[in-house]
Amino acid sequence: MVPLLEQYLFKLDKELLDLQAMEMDDGLCTFFKDLNITDETFEMENDRGLKRKFTINWDEQLLQGRGIKGFFAKYDAAHLWIGLSDGGQIKITAHEKPEAPGELHNQEHAQSVLKELTNFINDDDAWFQLYQSADKFQLNPNDNALLCLPYLREMETFDYQIRTVKSVLSHFKGRVMLSDEVGLGKTVEAGMAMLEYIMRGLARRILILVPPSLVQQWENEMKRKFNQDFTRADDPAFKKMGADAWGHYQKVIASIDTAKRKNHREPINEQYYDLVIVDEAHHLKNRQTQKWQFVNAINKKYIFLLTATPVQNHLEELYNLITLLKPGQLSTYRHFRKNFVADKEGIDAKNVDRLKGLLADVMIRNKRNNVDVTFTKRTAYTRTVTIPEREKALYDSLSTFIRNHYEQQHSILNRFRLKNLQEQIGSTITAIIPSLEGLANNEKLSAFDRKAIQRFLDEARLISADDAAGHEKAKETAAILEAFNGKMIVFTKFASSQRYLSDYLRDSGFKVAEFHGGLRRKDKEEQVTYFRKEADVLVSTEIGGEGRNLQFCNGMINYDLPWNPMAIEQRIGRIHRIGQEQDVYVYNLVTEDTIEYYILDLLDRKINMFELVVGEVDAILEDR
Repeated sequence: MVPLLEQYLFKLDKELLDLQAMEMDDGLCTFFKDLNITDETFEMENDRGLKRKFTINWDEQLLQGRGIKGFFAKYDAAHLWIGLSDGGQIKITAHEKPEAPGELHNQEHAQSVLKELTNFINDDDAWFQLYQSADKFQLNPNDNALLCLPYLREMETFDYQIRTVKSVLSHFKGRVMLSDEVGLGKTVEAGMAMLEYIMRGLARRILILVPPSLVQQWENEMKRKFNQDFTRADDPAFKKMGADAWGHYQKVIASIDTAKRKNHREPINEQYYDLVIVDEAHHLKNRQTQKWQFVNAINKKYIFLLTATPVQNHLEELYNLITLLKPGQLSTYRHFRKNFVADKEGIDAKNVDRLKGLLADVMIRNKRNNVDVTFTKRTAYTRTVTIPEREKALYDSLSTFIRNHYEQQHSILNRFRLKNLQEQIGSTITAIIPSLEGLANNEKLSAFDRKAIQRFLDEARLISADDAAGHEKAKETAAILEAFNGKMIVFTKFASSQRYLSDYLRDSGFKVAEFHGGLRRKDKEEQVTYFRKEADVLVSTEIGGEGRNLQFCNGMINYDLPWNPMAIEQRIGRIHRIGQEQDVYVYNLVTEDTIEYYILDLLDRKINMFELVVGEVDAILEDR
């Protein structure tokens, strides 16, 4: 056999060989990265003399090539060796049994050591204490008991959480999507599994990636509940070290928006993490985005993705998330779409039982109706608002303008901006004004378009300045608050709507707390405290819809109805969660004869898609 200069042991995964591909484990990835192989074709030879050419799909961590099945088919071993021969040839060889050991050097000393280890003489008190400590952590391979349970603090654990953590370790091997319904404690499950890996000596270097508004909450929970000291990437000491900090600190919590930047992304990619945890992982639903590509490129052994809503608008989002966890689990996207997507929009699923079986290998979803916790009742209402004729005329005119430009490929009036305009005009008149001001002065637009936009802007300003107009949704919000016996949170998508509504409710006599992205972290915490102790209502932008625990409040108003039903579920999850002692009431506001009103049918379709593929959810919209 040709000697290999440096060898790596890798797992032989035959699952995708029929598709001319093989999923690469950490051993193969490390070997090929050391050779700086990117997208070029290269040759490998097995120990039977068969040579084949291959390429690597790094996005999905797949080894690909014609004849790959025949190349590996005759191997029965679960693991093989890969290495370079002294002639530079990449060689695959079978895992050989080690040779029988020869005679021991200094047999007398070896026998003495073996005898002491067998009998364990514990005369020395220090050694005895060490033995007692080690004995507590003795693991039987067939024992599924968790070591972490006695060391959890200030929290009550439930049977379903313990079962989940055991499954993460045994069935899922540390690569899993925790997709419990909102409010069931995914953070707790992730923290327990993390602590279990730490106590078993399987995880030392850990990176937690979260939305910016949740960095402090995660830091506090890791310390308070699991006694784990994490360093924040925005800590002055961390920032002072620059790029070297990522290698220096063993346990880091970072805003994913900060970590993905080039000056951080590059040093992170140089590290190897035992465990990566990503909270609110539905933000990785698009594999074309920088966030998805950043997380995919991190060198990691274990990864937990936390999201209650792994599919929101179309099934491709689910494919993208699963591919992060286990590339090839759903095969290629072309194969996935052909076998599991039933319509052009990507909303209707087919072969659902087969798809659910594949998801069960990478995803855990606990639901409120099958856990050992009693939840309060949730009721959803839809309130229809009729706006004055003048405001409705502006809405119709602007909607027609948007519809006429939607199919045009314009760098300024692109689909994203037009969709945003449509949502803004459905929120409040004040929300649309800043966007119209920017477009009216944009020289890249034609004179005809600028003139039309200026007319919309002038009319919006007149309506906004009229105290008797433009307040129907705000009036309905105030009426709900007045009749409700308890604290309420009001969600709106736009900062301008949030400011307008806060002022309106304050002028109406309510004590108002505010939460939006323009606040510093300290100010956000102060506003939540004010809401808990004194305020009647919290008016929040979308940033408050994720991760925050506000179960001291039991009422919610969706001032703007998101076009994504799972965004509503994320919002509701802030108050309908473990610890909520009262029934929860959700009010969705829609304006009559608008796109938002008719989009309720689309929201129903998306909810049906989610329930069919992932599982049932509690009431989001009122039954129609």
